[in-house]
Formats: sequence, C-alpha cells, structure tokens
Amino acid sequence: MASSVQGLIKQLSSPDFNERAIALAELIRHGKAATAALTEALKSPDEELRTRAAQGLSEIADPASADTLAQFLNDNNDVIRAYGAQGLVLMKDSRALDALVRTINDFEDILHDSHTLSTYGLVRLGRPALPAVAPLLKSDDPVTRERAFLVVRSIVSKLPEGKDWDQLWRSLGSYNPNGETSERDSAADQWLNWISQQR
Repeated sequence: MASSVQGLIKQLSSPDFNERAIALAELIRHGKAATAALTEALKSPDEELRTRAAQGLSEIADPASADTLAQFLNDNNDVIRAYGAQGLVLMKDSRALDALVRTINDFEDILHDSHTLSTYGLVRLGRPALPAVAPLLKSDDPVTRERAFLVVRSIVSKLPEGKDWDQLWRSLGSYNPNGETSERDSAADQWLNWISQQR
C-alpha cells in the first residue's frame, strides 16, 4: 500500500483537476495509512499540493495528526488554517471549538460569501458554540462581527428559545453588526447575558 499511497501523492500535483480529485479521494479512502505521506507532502513548496494534503489530513481525521492539524492554525494559507480547524472538529479534539473561532474568517464559501468553512462548523456544533462565538459580536472587525452574528442567528433560531427569532432579536437590542458602536455593543452585551443564562 505504501507505493500506491506515494503514487497518489504524486498524482495530487497533476495539472488535470479530475486526476487530482481522484487521487485525493483515494488517499482519504486509505485513511490512516495515508497520514504519514500527506504529512510529508505538507513540506512541499507547492501551495496547491500543501492545500490538498491539508484537506486529506483533515478529512481522514487520524488522531495521530491532531498536533499537525493544530499547527495548521498558524499557517499563512487561510484554506490550510480552516482545514486544520475542520480536522480537529472531526476527531472531536478539545481544541476544536477554539480553532473554529480563530478561523471564522478563513476559506470563504464562494457561493455564500458570508459563510466560511468554520462558520458551517460552528453552526453544526450548535448551542455549545454560542459562548465562544458571542464575544466576537464586539470585535473591532466588521466582517468578524457579521460572521459571528450569522452563526448566533443560525444556531439560536433552531433552538426552542429562539423559535420567534424576530421577537427575541428585538428584545435583545436589535443587534446590527454594522450599527453605531454604542448601540451595537449594548445589544452584544444583552446577547452575551442571554446566552450565559441558557446554559
């Protein structure tokens, strides 16, 4: 199997998209047997190869690669950072929630540009993600605030307590991520307080 894995790693650099996709799918199918080769591929100067290797490690979610995935969070490539967070989530690593929050702006969904790989991951985590995401409602960065509010709204609106989202939103100060700072922060504080009481 080692030789077939190495062949697939080489195929990840193919100029043909379909060949690359097939190779990645096969590597993921090999599972833990491909972990070492994918980790080695991360040393390549080829940024596309590194990205595909990171995706493979993320989807395999071999616990042996947990520390490698955690190191992805400091990578210069936003896609690799996002895959690091995703992999930690898939293996239920204790660092996963913090990783998703750190990478909330990384790897935008080109079809839904308000979403990123990590906003989807946070929404899937549901209620437990709220205390970690809510402080970002007061971020200095408007994009971070928008994504944090998107996550809060997506999670809360599915909870019994958030069934009437519009009424709840108004009762908690009508938070607007692009509103005046004082009004925005006041509403954010109300959300933080509300979330703390839902635990």
